[in-house]
Amino acid sequence: MAYDEMFEKLKDDSIKNEELACALRSKKWNVAGLAVYTAIQRRYCDESIIRELVLLASILDGYKVIGPYQMGHLATAALYLVQAPAALDCFNQRYDRLDEIDKFLVDNFIEQYERAQCEG
Repeated sequence: MAYDEMFEKLKDDSIKNEELACALRSKKWNVAGLAVYTAIQRRYCDESIIRELVLLASILDGYKVIGPYQMGHLATAALYLVQAPAALDCFNQRYDRLDEIDKFLVDNFIEQYERAQCEG
């Protein structure tokens, strides 16, 4: 699927769950970021999604999503937020290896996301 088509499907939430892993592999960070958010919102997480999130979770510098948050912070938080048992196992493994600053950023992202869900 072409970048523009994938981006539009993510924006209008018409992307199929089976296409999310491909979107997570995109070299276009806006596509990958939207795919992470889509997986979180749908709480959709199969083995291919977990695998791609784990790969993205290792990117903790050079690819800022917003403010101090790197793609890896977003992907690590996603492993927690999708609430799938296998994803939670991967989250715990990744989280234990983070330094205190990265843990703070992941925790803060999770807290802010959950607060936003409760409010709206």
